Amino acid sequence: MGGAHMAYRRSGALLALTLATSATAQTKPAPAISKAEAAQLYAAGGFPIVNDQPTDACGAPARPSIRFIDMNGDRRAEALFLHHSACAAPEKATFGIAAKGTDGRWRKLVAGNGTVRALPTRTGGWLDLEWTHGGRTDPLRYNGSLYVVAGGKDKAAAIAPPTAPKPAPATATATATTAAPSGDAAIFRAAGFTRRGNQWRSGCDDPGTISYSPGTIEKRTDLNGDGRPEAVVTEGGSYCYGNTGMAFWLVSQQADGSWKLVVNSTGIPEFLKSKGVGGWPDIAIGGPGFCFPVVRWNGKAYVPNRREYEGMPCR
Repeated sequence: MGGAHMAYRRSGALLALTLATSATAQTKPAPAISKAEAAQLYAAGGFPIVNDQPTDACGAPARPSIRFIDMNGDRRAEALFLHHSACAAPEKATFGIAAKGTDGRWRKLVAGNGTVRALPTRTGGWLDLEWTHGGRTDPLRYNGSLYVVAGGKDKAAAIAPPTAPKPAPATATATATTAAPSGDAAIFRAAGFTRRGNQWRSGCDDPGTISYSPGTIEKRTDLNGDGRPEAVVTEGGSYCYGNTGMAFWLVSQQADGSWKLVVNSTGIPEFLKSKGVGGWPDIAIGGPGFCFPVVRWNGKAYVPNRREYEGMPCR
């Protein structure tokens, strides 16, 4: 991927310049991160790494500019991406914003064709944005999980190939259209996902809204101590998952090497220290608000057990 210098190449890009010069945003120095985290960051910004190279929505090599800016005043920088691409007709420009969560992982807040600029107002402490695309302008507001079009359904088109995209180099195209590694494909299929182009999707049928994030394997670990891994698959977007903005699927590898779905729910999973039958951890299912359901494994399924917030009972 060319090392950290590629990950943080600076330029006078419109998106970065517009937000960085706003009186309400503060530019931060680029943090030092590992190659693995840089790959995660690029994917969250809408430019997944293929063959050690960032790629755009058409699967072509991309060199997006990135600027790190504190957008909500918490002194932690969000990452703002801008890329000029024939793939993004008619604007030929795309943008993305990613934030680093408390779990250390980068997640997409918004991505789309066109450009955005910061407004002097805020929602929930986050900068309000104005998105220009397709000859019109829409307001973007933070809803507690991600940026969505204000005053209406999250209907705006996400980064998508034009009707006749410029052909990508043969190596990038082949990589983007070949199947995922067999292990990953088995995990996605156990979760009920199907491959569409270079994305894994559930049956929610998001039409390509600005908040949509396709299926991603977020976590692989042995949760119940049986020596076999579990995997957490997530999919994001307010079209299917409302203000929570995300759903998850927990799948477990069986003794014969196959994968089996354990639980699926709208929400953000947090695996707790308390346990159910067989050493399976309780799962707090997060979302908007301050009181979350906790489910526990009863030997056959995860079932409701209690509600809590930061370890304390709540209603």
